[in-house]
Amino acid sequence: MKITTDYSINNQRAYNYNTKPAFKRNWAEHVSWGAKYIKEAGKADFKLFTFPDAKRVFVEIGKKAENKFGNLWEKIVKLIAIQGAAFSIENVLAENEDTSVHELENKGEGIFETKSIPAEENSQYRFIIVTADNQVNLVKDPYSKQQPDIKGWSEIYNPNNYEWKNTDWLEGKDPRRIIRKPEEPLRGLENLIIEEINIPTISEEGTFESAKQHIDKIAEKGVATAIEILPVENTFSKQWGYDGVDKFAVNGNLGTSAELKDLIDYAHSKGLNVIMDMVPNHMGTDGDFLAKTGPYENGSGEFGSNLNYEGLNNRYVRDWMANAALWWANEYKVDGIRFDMTKLCNSDYLLKQIVAEVNEHNPKVFLIAEDGRDNLNKVTQYNKFEMTHDNELAMIDQGVDNIAHKRFNSDPGDIGFDSEWDFNLMHALKDPISAPYKLNLDIIDSTIWNSKYRTKFALSHDEIGNWDGTRLVAKAMVPELNLDKRVKGSNIGEIGQNAAKLSQWLIEKLITGELDGMGLEELHRQAKSIGLKDNEHLSPKRIKTAFETSKAKQKLCMGTVMTVPGPKMYFQGDDEMDMSTFKFFREFSEEKENRLKQDPETFKLYKQKGYDTLEEIARPQSMLGRIKSKDTGYIQEMKSYMKDLSNLVKSTPALLKGEIKSTIKDYTHKVHAHILSDGNEEYMVIKNFGDKFHSKEYGVADFPDGEWVEIFNGDDKKYGGSGYINNDRLTTITKNNQGLNLAPNSILILRKI
Repeated sequence: MKITTDYSINNQRAYNYNTKPAFKRNWAEHVSWGAKYIKEAGKADFKLFTFPDAKRVFVEIGKKAENKFGNLWEKIVKLIAIQGAAFSIENVLAENEDTSVHELENKGEGIFETKSIPAEENSQYRFIIVTADNQVNLVKDPYSKQQPDIKGWSEIYNPNNYEWKNTDWLEGKDPRRIIRKPEEPLRGLENLIIEEINIPTISEEGTFESAKQHIDKIAEKGVATAIEILPVENTFSKQWGYDGVDKFAVNGNLGTSAELKDLIDYAHSKGLNVIMDMVPNHMGTDGDFLAKTGPYENGSGEFGSNLNYEGLNNRYVRDWMANAALWWANEYKVDGIRFDMTKLCNSDYLLKQIVAEVNEHNPKVFLIAEDGRDNLNKVTQYNKFEMTHDNELAMIDQGVDNIAHKRFNSDPGDIGFDSEWDFNLMHALKDPISAPYKLNLDIIDSTIWNSKYRTKFALSHDEIGNWDGTRLVAKAMVPELNLDKRVKGSNIGEIGQNAAKLSQWLIEKLITGELDGMGLEELHRQAKSIGLKDNEHLSPKRIKTAFETSKAKQKLCMGTVMTVPGPKMYFQGDDEMDMSTFKFFREFSEEKENRLKQDPETFKLYKQKGYDTLEEIARPQSMLGRIKSKDTGYIQEMKSYMKDLSNLVKSTPALLKGEIKSTIKDYTHKVHAHILSDGNEEYMVIKNFGDKFHSKEYGVADFPDGEWVEIFNGDDKKYGGSGYINNDRLTTITKNNQGLNLAPNSILILRKI
């Protein structure tokens, strides 16, 4: 069976379909795509966007779900047609008692649909497309909401498969819920403290049902107000989520759609908002049938096929992705949606359309972009002028039409996401951790000034999984022990990977107690097998000192994130200083037997990341809590640190949503301070990025007028510090008589009296 031609932007057919007006984007159309099941009638409607010059389209339906038709290619159709000649359904399909075939009516613009076709819940179906050049494509539904096999038939989905329990949350009566625009009793985005979670690695089972145990722990710790679930778009295996090929269907390896709804409902019952991560910028490379379905794609990118948002015949491709966002918002009752690397969509018009559609139909759901364009203001700004929803969509269509047909570049203006990931602040904090010479107070200062509406974080899954798999403490250990100068490697990348591996190995040996029972000779023998140069030696005492310093640096980074107003985020386990690695992991449907040397793509990833990404190897190494520490004291210290700090932030409007009033940059001592205000309340956050301890001697010339009292000290003994708090928080600190205790890599918060 021949596959249709590539429909990339440079090789698309120029269709002439100006005979019918564009379809209206009312709610009925939004929910009409794919297979729309009407349980009471025992029927389903089917609607597909395909090639605008396709000759005919059919839907084939399996009468019984238990037939499990499987791979799309197992039932090959026979086409006995000549272009322009009439042909009947018998010409298209061989006889098959197990299925029925129904032709879809051509509605124009590449839209084909049929209604009231007998069907049952979980019945399997596929679309059969006869192209203009008489090729026959067997494809799954691009709107498939239940897809057991990424290369198989779609299944009829029953949207009434779950009865929501926490109706107060859904009806806006629970004051813990966070929405786009705060209204009584609901709160705004400044209340977001997000924990990023990956379903396959927060429990041994790696399922939606077993994830409830972690939800319980999050609620018990009382730090996070929201969880962000890494994508669960359907793929072949359990993975970290960014290779989805069925944008509406849940990854069946993690559980059913009803079980995901139950997990979201359960999180709501614990007072946690739920953010769903979705991927609008590419298709995964395994199980992608879009090129055979219609003009959905526009060439290939680094991570898979790019999507045709601004090429020819783009209208219903943009609608498809906007409808995916509406689907997660409506069907799964999520409170927010995070969009993966939006700049790689290469279409601000698409982004604006998604924002417009969700704001119109789900006005309480907030939207967060991972954009990566150096905090481009337009990403989180709205147009200054008012227009109706229909007019805004018309403006978007016209702008894209100018690009696709007239090659006239235009810009949609402000996009209007509610927040975006603050990469600038992350780099300002992370880069000095891995390379202390990169500490730049000016960059830290400018990012803090401009971070209020952005989502702040020290490390996300990307900075861990894409950069050698290690967390912040392990990254900090590398320069503390000069490992990048002491390990083998033929290039910078290999040296960095070996340094990271050795750092992680040392941490694991240290916290499990194995280091204490290991002689120097054995220590060096094993370290050299990981990459330590033959002439280098490691001191157990120095390893322990470096570990203490690295832990302090993580607290400092997390403390900085927590004390800048606006949304904040951390990765699973970072609130209790989990030392387990988190690695990029996935498995393709035909990859099981293709190991590193046989599979060029996996080998490339291994060279890039420094570890095997196959699910059966990388996933076990990424399990939260994998490393069992002999002494859990530092875990309790970190938990106390984060809980006390989050409670302070939640109860202090200036730290929650205040304005930056001024900042102080002390280049000599590597200290930065930011002063916040909210009404008459004023607070100062002092952050020591230096390695010097100031015992009742720290002062700075620009200290603000007035008297100040300490309300939080990261160097408190209960957080694992030295305990040199400032006068037991009782004596005030004046402009001319500061004399502060300030520990290295620590944070201090003062309140103005």
